[in-house]
Amino acid sequence: DLFPPSPKSRKSAPHHFRIPPNGYDRPVTDPDNSPARPPRPSPPRPAPERPDVSVRPLRPAASDETPKAVTLSTSAWIGSFVVLAGIAGVVVTSLDDVRSALEESTARDNPGYSSTDISDAVTVVLAGSGGGALVLVLLALLSLQLLRARKNAGRVMTAIVGVVSIAAGLGFMSLVDGAADIGAGVLRWGPILYCALVAGAAIAPFAPGVSTWLRGRR
Repeated sequence: DLFPPSPKSRKSAPHHFRIPPNGYDRPVTDPDNSPARPPRPSPPRPAPERPDVSVRPLRPAASDETPKAVTLSTSAWIGSFVVLAGIAGVVVTSLDDVRSALEESTARDNPGYSSTDISDAVTVVLAGSGGGALVLVLLALLSLQLLRARKNAGRVMTAIVGVVSIAAGLGFMSLVDGAADIGAGVLRWGPILYCALVAGAAIAPFAPGVSTWLRGRR
């Protein structure tokens, strides 16, 4: 028929000839008449591997290993302390001989001085030299502690203490020149050796590798 049956005819039609309510031969639930489903999304592509990129630092990385220059400075300071101890030992064990030699030398260079003035001058020289040496040793130990703690102030302090110590060593050698032959000449070559060791201890921390090592602490 060209025209769909009326509702009445739908009700009166046999069960096996019943026409569905939508007017088509197949029910709505037929998969052939269902609307097209969207295609499933394809799985994401794996991310490409990142290339290995290496960046070279502008400055070399600081190492925690103590530079040889700092070790050399420490050894030189310790050596200077040993030399100072040797000089002090000669002065203490031969104090009477040292005083006599210094008093004779002072009286010869200053004939107008009284014996009391000469004795007092020798006492001041010996006591001042001992006290000054002790202060310089303490300052050197402090500078070493700062330097090994990777403080730039330790390097600067090492240089300052070194200059002062060299000047004090040369001054002491000039003051005790009259007693230089006592104790196998320790009062003659001892100050020279002391100044040489102190010079090495003060210069060594300024090596190029020490600057990089100090910057690693900041």
